[in-house]
Amino acid sequence: MGEFKVHRVRFFDYMPSAIQAMAFNRRSDRLAVVRADGALEIFNFADNYFQEKLIPGQDGRAVEAVCWVGQRLFSAGLNGEITEYDLENLRPKYTMEAYGGPIWTISSNSQGTLLAVGCEDGTVKMFEILEDRIQFQRNLDRQKGRIISLSWHPSGTMIAAGMIDMIRIFDADTGHATHRLLVERGVGASKSREVVVWSVAFLSDHTVVSGDSAGKVQMWDGLTGTLVRTHLVTKWDVLALAVSQDESSLIAGTSEGTVIQFQFISSTVGQQDKEWVRTRTFKNHSHDVRALAHTETAVVSGGMDTQLVVRPLLDKVEKNTQESALRKIAFPHRSLVCCAKKAGLLLFQFPDHLELWRLGESDGHGKPGDILPVKRKPEKLIQLKRKGEDHICCSALSPCGGWLAYATVSSVRLYRLQFNNNNISITKVSKLPKILHSAHQLCFSSDSSKLFASSSHSSVIVVALSQSECKYLHTLKPKTGSRQPVHLLLCSEDGKWLATANTGCEIHVYNLHKLKLHCTVPVYNSCPTAIAIHPTTSNLVTAHADQQVCR
Repeated sequence: MGEFKVHRVRFFDYMPSAIQAMAFNRRSDRLAVVRADGALEIFNFADNYFQEKLIPGQDGRAVEAVCWVGQRLFSAGLNGEITEYDLENLRPKYTMEAYGGPIWTISSNSQGTLLAVGCEDGTVKMFEILEDRIQFQRNLDRQKGRIISLSWHPSGTMIAAGMIDMIRIFDADTGHATHRLLVERGVGASKSREVVVWSVAFLSDHTVVSGDSAGKVQMWDGLTGTLVRTHLVTKWDVLALAVSQDESSLIAGTSEGTVIQFQFISSTVGQQDKEWVRTRTFKNHSHDVRALAHTETAVVSGGMDTQLVVRPLLDKVEKNTQESALRKIAFPHRSLVCCAKKAGLLLFQFPDHLELWRLGESDGHGKPGDILPVKRKPEKLIQLKRKGEDHICCSALSPCGGWLAYATVSSVRLYRLQFNNNNISITKVSKLPKILHSAHQLCFSSDSSKLFASSSHSSVIVVALSQSECKYLHTLKPKTGSRQPVHLLLCSEDGKWLATANTGCEIHVYNLHKLKLHCTVPVYNSCPTAIAIHPTTSNLVTAHADQQVCR
């Protein structure tokens, strides 16, 4: 195996962003998670909870809620805009102003024909979902306070809206409010404070469930507008609710970091009548639980502590199996670090900047396992702020340390680095080929003479680099016609092969001497998470989300 030195890197100050909202698509088993910085992540629950797609955030795009409509994904935020996402090209497809001020919530009917948003100005705005866009339809009766939460009745004929101190139920056909449910304030000193209904859920039996800032989970009769049951679950806020598909289980997330489960069961043995009974309390978060999803077998939660927690319901899964294990997803599934081995440099990627560091050095020698004395400490050489509003989606550093590149959803930027003793200079390459306007992944060839950028439809753009110019060479395309984005890109050390992997589980290998497709690896039914090419044998090794390694 040979002798090598291991650097313990403690200077990458990676800080994930808080989870703001989530939505689970039961048909595709995909979970959409929105972060406080506006980034959107798609997790495939059918493939070992792998984060298969990531759409970076944007300055000023504060996303408050997210919603699936079939295979389409929409979000809304405090900037007053509704956004639909292009999940093939990993970017916002378009945005539409709702003209109601900040948007607090978004929800679609079960038929997938209408989208409702709750606005600061007290309106619930309805949009018709067309084939390639959405179109404003009308406003429901305007209210005197902001609309904070929404939930459609499964029939699509009624919609419940959570507000301050009340819940309104609307007839979706006429747009008129049919009931006003007054929510009690807290007791004692908190009685003077207004109650915010943070979340509502409208069940098929016309029960309306609400969670509020007074710490209550309440069940209402949506037909008569009367209160049925109150559960005081916390001294603080109930921030989120989620219901199982069969409506037999309900979960509530609190600002204490707890998730409380209710089940629709008989409270006493032999009793026929069922009611909502508090059954379990989960404590897996240190701060506010802001978002919840209820799958068939698990409770999914996220919030201010940035962790995505998948808590299996042990009565729904087989014990002592992989599915029964608690999962805390805190580490990014994408590489944010790039190493220039020959130059001893590290590139760290953050949403708004890049950091270039020189590794420390040691002239000591020792036996395996020894900690060597540091002769020169690690040093930050450059902090490069990105241009524009779009957050950085990928970056790369050439093996020689002479080139640096990064991309956003709207641009690619390339820089030339030059080292002279202890001085370093960085120069932007001003003229890039027009075809190089965005990229999902970037990488350099082993001799630093080429830049590879993955583009739409799993294609890869090849650019030749020289001191004088940056020249477009070729676009490599798979024969499968895949529309899925490339998430792994690797060039072999001998510079002959380029391997790509996309989220459709396809792996393509290109011959860089001939600039054409060499082969397509037989498709394995789990998404590749890492790929490598042996430096001497050219064997391809792949690791997959189901923890299998293939070669």
